[in-house]
Amino acid sequence: MMEKPSRSTFRTRLEEMVASLRHNIVSGKLQPGDYLPSELTLVEQYNLSKNSVRKGLNQLLAQEMIEKVPRIGTRVVGAGLCEKLTLKFGYYPMLTMEVNLLELVDIFKSLNPHIDLHMIPLSSSFFSQNMQEVMERDALDVLTLNLQNYEAFTDRGDVANMLEPLHPREGVYPFLQRPFISDGNLYVQPFTFSPIILCYNRAHFKEANLPEPDSGWNWDDVQRTARVLSQKNERFGLFFHLQSINRWPLFLLQNKVVFERDDRGKLILDNEPFRESMRLSLQLFEGLNPESSYLSEQDSDCEMYFMQQKASMIVTSYYSLNHLRNAGFDYDIAPLPYSEEARTQLVMIGLALNKHSKQKEAAQALIDFLQSDQAQLHIRRHTLALPSVQALSEWKGQAEISRPSKFMMYRDIIPTFRLYSDMNVTFRELETMRRVFKLYWARLDDFETTFRRLKEALQ
Repeated sequence: MMEKPSRSTFRTRLEEMVASLRHNIVSGKLQPGDYLPSELTLVEQYNLSKNSVRKGLNQLLAQEMIEKVPRIGTRVVGAGLCEKLTLKFGYYPMLTMEVNLLELVDIFKSLNPHIDLHMIPLSSSFFSQNMQEVMERDALDVLTLNLQNYEAFTDRGDVANMLEPLHPREGVYPFLQRPFISDGNLYVQPFTFSPIILCYNRAHFKEANLPEPDSGWNWDDVQRTARVLSQKNERFGLFFHLQSINRWPLFLLQNKVVFERDDRGKLILDNEPFRESMRLSLQLFEGLNPESSYLSEQDSDCEMYFMQQKASMIVTSYYSLNHLRNAGFDYDIAPLPYSEEARTQLVMIGLALNKHSKQKEAAQALIDFLQSDQAQLHIRRHTLALPSVQALSEWKGQAEISRPSKFMMYRDIIPTFRLYSDMNVTFRELETMRRVFKLYWARLDDFETTFRRLKEALQ
């Protein structure tokens, strides 16, 4: 004879059913107005009696999470009397404009009134801390991460001890997930992305009777055109924040630079493509306004000059196009010009869950929402950022804001997307290069002096 299931087994199954239904309601998987599976379905699913199923549903009724609808079924009401909890969400401040993050947060809170979001802006200095200690003291539940900051987790400890493995969201561009996978686990859910692109003022080109940029342009074409467009004391033909980690490495990527390392793991800098790339980064501005290579303090300065029509061309991203929402003139975008090979740097921002969070269910609910069709479509319709979910990024409906005519261009240049990690170099090493080359870009040091200092700095 088969052994009769014990009372504790029934109790475990009942608790599992109640916990699962409660989680689906609290996390938003089951929305107010949705109906629960029938009692018969729950009986079969959890191998419980009808009385046990009804006993479990009565618990949810008492918590005002569901209601009985005569002759129809059991309908979800909401989180009901569930205890209100607080989630600590660390985010990049620029996302409030570039993906309308605060609007998305408001939508999430309306769907999950039992969850209070404590928004914590993240600065670059935040990631200079010991991330293992930060995560262990539960300073954040969910945080936004770009590739550079993700490196703070992978290089300074075991990422599996700091971030929770996440289930890949179906429909996300695969090339966005790969950089965030370690030992077969995904630790950051891609949220939005952008290639680095060229943006230009169409009126300036028309006035000068110049052809607009296309996918065949190289940096010589840009330099030649910028000389024509430049007007002394009036505007720059070309302007971009050369010192940005998402700008100057472009020249290395396009010159197919891949660093080798010595027996100690240190970079070997003596390779001609690297030297040529760094020379090109400055030569691009020869014959133009030389001060433009160091006039900017941050990426957004480029959009400021462009908005004032003080720059005809800028190197920018889809994220930064949001600063041009109210532009009173016609502008468009083009693939990034190239040197040796057509390549552009890929920038992406994802969402991570603290392994030590005490609110993992709610934290996962927030991540799921920000990757949901609703949130991703909101980004696509109301901003110029690119959602990570392919179908929503390529959505062709009516947007709420105007877009440059070549907005969908990014789809054609996906094969040119590259990451700085493709060069076998770390973010910290690139930062060291940037600091050393600042004097070179300001024309205060010659190339060989700068190169010698770089070797010393990286030893």
